[in-house]
Amino acid sequence: MGAALDAFRFLTALPLPRGGKKGDLSASVAFFPLVGAALGGALVFVDWACGHAFPRVSHFLSAALVLAVYAVFTGGLHHDGLMDVADAFWGRRSREERLRIMKDARAGALGVTALALFLLVELAAVYALPARVSASPGRLRWAALLAFPVLGRWTMSYLCVRFPYAREEGTGAAVITGARTASLAAASAIALAALAGCFVFVVRIPVLIAALAVFALAFSELVGSYFKRALGGVTGDCVGAAGMLCEALVLLLLASRVPELLI
Repeated sequence: MGAALDAFRFLTALPLPRGGKKGDLSASVAFFPLVGAALGGALVFVDWACGHAFPRVSHFLSAALVLAVYAVFTGGLHHDGLMDVADAFWGRRSREERLRIMKDARAGALGVTALALFLLVELAAVYALPARVSASPGRLRWAALLAFPVLGRWTMSYLCVRFPYAREEGTGAAVITGARTASLAAASAIALAALAGCFVFVVRIPVLIAALAVFALAFSELVGSYFKRALGGVTGDCVGAAGMLCEALVLLLLASRVPELLI
């Protein structure tokens, strides 16, 4: 219970008390997908409320409010990581220069531009999510809003466990350095349970569970391997940026014709 509270406190802006022992934040990695499931539930509620309050333009307003609520609940933590990574990895820079740029609290022009373009893509993807697909009585839109934060946070868990910390010390050291394989196993079980709820009970397309799981694993391994080659490991910014990129790609996949082709 303490580790779960730490996961919510670490990944959201909710004013929660500290759950686990001091310096033992690594155990919270197991509950990252649970945080994603809770955030996804809030986003489904936003979408439902928009559908009732603004029936004529519900999808457009929902897409905008979903992203706004998501940013508020996460405190913009991962948005900041995405900007820092964009600034650091633009052009040919040394490992030390990239680590220094990511440590800088200021955002550069490229980072701001990258975040703006990223949010435009996410806005379009959420707007394009179909309410339903043929041969499925459930709401694909709601399943997607539940699933994408779960998979993004599973990617974060994977990177924390699979790859070393790139710095000698830093904000993410307490989480990444002590993360264990058992935490990844627990995170995977939680993520699979959430995906089962989405694609077995909501839309009844269970093959999407396997497709999304394979995609998330391949993406996480590729991006983590890239960070390891470039930096010698991952940082908190790298983990947050990778999670956001995974989320955007999952939204694009579910907004495409892939769900229909898999039926």
